[in-house]
Amino acid sequence: MKLSHRKLIRRLAADTAALATPEGRRVGQPGHAKARHYLVGRLSELGLLPWRGDGFALRYELPHPNTKLPQEFTNLVSVVPGKDRSLPPILLGAHYDSVIDAPCADDNATSVAMNLAIAEEFAAGELERDLIIALFDAEEPPHFYGQTMGSLRFYEDHCEGIGFAGVIVSDLIGHDLNLSDFGIEIPGVGLLLPQIAKTVFVLGAESGAAFPRIVEEAAAETKGIRVFPTLSRYIGAPSDHMAFERGGQPTLFLSCAQGRYYHDERDTLDWINFDKLASITGFVAACIWGIDSSPGGDADEARDPVDFELRMIRRVAGPLLPSILKRFGIAMPTTREEMDKLVGSLL
Repeated sequence: MKLSHRKLIRRLAADTAALATPEGRRVGQPGHAKARHYLVGRLSELGLLPWRGDGFALRYELPHPNTKLPQEFTNLVSVVPGKDRSLPPILLGAHYDSVIDAPCADDNATSVAMNLAIAEEFAAGELERDLIIALFDAEEPPHFYGQTMGSLRFYEDHCEGIGFAGVIVSDLIGHDLNLSDFGIEIPGVGLLLPQIAKTVFVLGAESGAAFPRIVEEAAAETKGIRVFPTLSRYIGAPSDHMAFERGGQPTLFLSCAQGRYYHDERDTLDWINFDKLASITGFVAACIWGIDSSPGGDADEARDPVDFELRMIRRVAGPLLPSILKRFGIAMPTTREEMDKLVGSLL
């Protein structure tokens, strides 16, 4: 990143705080309009261009799923033009609405703040291809997976005929991972595996031939986090990457999973680890550089990345992982079949 780590932390904290207000950003509420106005200002301030037309707003109107009354929604989409605009573009996406009238800092103000920081990183136009910054509306229930979902509307209404070089979507990336949040209680795990807190999950490396290499190289050059890759089919599509994944686009999804304050009024700035968020921002920027420099998005067909996953998982857990698994009667997997079995038992 061009910004120093400390300056990046301050920038991420400022944008997250501006969005994570007590009134929230629920669709149709005053806080939602306030957040939209702030984001339009930030996109303009960064010198980004509208992706379509003369403004960032891509509006659509549909009946609200509950009230059935007409409701207006707004995706905010900008672009950093690449040197060769004929190349397949990269898309960076996150939703900006909230599920309740509360700060919802990690759901999903932190991801939006990260995308703004990355837009600033690349605003000088050093990429070969376009970088599209998409801030989606209406991801949260009752819109989730419905026709009013902003990312679905964007993909179905505006992306016909576009083959993306890569799509990166994020959600819930600002908190430390705590296994107890998932009901997993392993005595002394915090001492044995202190790095677990810094874990970020990356789904979808199997969707692009170059993705395993890009993710592994980006992780190797990023300090402060541990990257845990896994197949999308293990988890499903719990956020805005759903439309792109179903459309066959090469898509990565980043998350630190649902923590203790998921969809809770206590999802405030107090539990956000901005140092970790800054490291994730650097990691995503490195992935974008990697995708941008991959010729044609890599022509080779994507392969099963099980060897890559195993290498990365060992780095997350360290040399004690086989011993810890053995305590629970689980062997360290070496094949996809064994990985399927391990993940199945955990889930």
